[in-house]
Amino acid sequence: MDNSRLSPLVYGNRMTREHKDHRIVWPAVAAITLAGLLLRLLAAHGGLWTDEAWSMLYAEQARNPAGVFLRINHDNNHHLISLWLQSIGVHAPPLLARGPAILAGTLTIPAAALLLTPRSTAAAIAAATLFAISPIMVTYGSEARGYALMILAALVMLWLVIGAFEGRRTAPTAWLIGAIALVGMLSHLTMAAPVALLALWVYLEKRSTLGARAAVGATAKLMGPALASCAVFFLFVFAAAALSPTGMQVGGYRRFTLDGYALALSDLVKWTFGPSLGLPWLAVLAILLTGVLLLIRPPSWLGPSARRYAILILGVPVGIAIERTGNSVFARYYLCSAIGLLLLFADWFGHAIVRPGVQRIICASALSLFLVLSAWRDWQLVELKRGDPERAFHIIAQRQPAGARVAVGGPERLIGPLVVAAKRADYSLTGEQDCARADFLIEPRELATATPSAPCSGGMRLIATSQTTALSGDAWLLYARDLQRGGRPVSGPVPARQTRLSGRAGVAQG
Repeated sequence: MDNSRLSPLVYGNRMTREHKDHRIVWPAVAAITLAGLLLRLLAAHGGLWTDEAWSMLYAEQARNPAGVFLRINHDNNHHLISLWLQSIGVHAPPLLARGPAILAGTLTIPAAALLLTPRSTAAAIAAATLFAISPIMVTYGSEARGYALMILAALVMLWLVIGAFEGRRTAPTAWLIGAIALVGMLSHLTMAAPVALLALWVYLEKRSTLGARAAVGATAKLMGPALASCAVFFLFVFAAAALSPTGMQVGGYRRFTLDGYALALSDLVKWTFGPSLGLPWLAVLAILLTGVLLLIRPPSWLGPSARRYAILILGVPVGIAIERTGNSVFARYYLCSAIGLLLLFADWFGHAIVRPGVQRIICASALSLFLVLSAWRDWQLVELKRGDPERAFHIIAQRQPAGARVAVGGPERLIGPLVVAAKRADYSLTGEQDCARADFLIEPRELATATPSAPCSGGMRLIATSQTTALSGDAWLLYARDLQRGGRPVSGPVPARQTRLSGRAGVAQG
């Protein structure tokens, strides 16, 4: 509305209301941020799970900071996190190991609010609330991995790009965007996705006003340093791997399947907003329909944000479906979609909550449902402790205080958390490839409802199990040799008080 047409009284009342809204937004965001920090601290309790433990072991083996970049040629190397783990050492408590992720995950809350502050006070507060309590944000904001740092870098970069696009930033912004992109790449290589998608959005917006040729130049001017940062770091990582004796290693690889793809997007929706849609393909349809509608019939109140949200939501799922990329079964590779969906929901909330009638009722009901279901899933995360791998170690150490030989059923990745826990406790733990010589056997429990079955003969019996969530952690089954039924112990002499690992072990997830 043209302000010149408002009466002085009406215009004054409007300005007073907006001033009051502006004064409450940051105190509210600060309170929400503290709540989000507390939630992440609660979720960060428990021993290091498989990927975290192997990151710690690789960082220790790298010996120095240069080794983090040159010797850990593995997809489980999140460089900034590896540097942190190396600096604190393997004896550090898990909460300290997760410190950078907790800090970055907490800072995503005001960063999300900052993005939507120009839209409205309600949208900014809603964005802070969503990023504070969303289970997927709490999960990756409370474990020793690089995803929280990457998400924070993506949000800051998004804020800078939008400001530059709207003329609210100065010329050096492009280089600052490039620096933020590099920080994101050092956190996790999937930072390349938000960089590429934002460059695409800038190009499409510029093309609509400048034409195709001029849009290329304008996009390169703004996003060129960021794209160059991604390209240079990719080349460095793979060059270092190519020059190493082992080459680039991958802890686990699952080929693309439509069922796995649908399961990942179903987990994404469930752990971003809380509700389960039942059939996995319903989540795929919901994501695709949301993105497509934003492209072909964008609401007028969204303006340029509609295309930006659509690109963030659709970019990675569509790209993976076209390329049939491996490991697409893991929801964390679709974090761009989670960012886009959460920002869209917050923007819609800010718009709908001030509309009287049905829109306000639907909006309040949707937010209430989100809060209840997200709190329930966050409680699951806190209770399950990512499979609680430290409990398996404590059971082993309690039953055999002098030391133990442990075999691993299936992929040997589960030995990693036990090794790290043993190092912290100065306990003699030996990885044993021969199940007949082992005192204990641990194997992955792929589903919480799976029927346990001992893969080794010779008197092994199940003594403990765990559960985990769909986003991170490994559920396990722990077996011990039944001495009463198995006859004479076959574990051999007590090993030297030195934690060692037999055979080659890897991680299942990057």
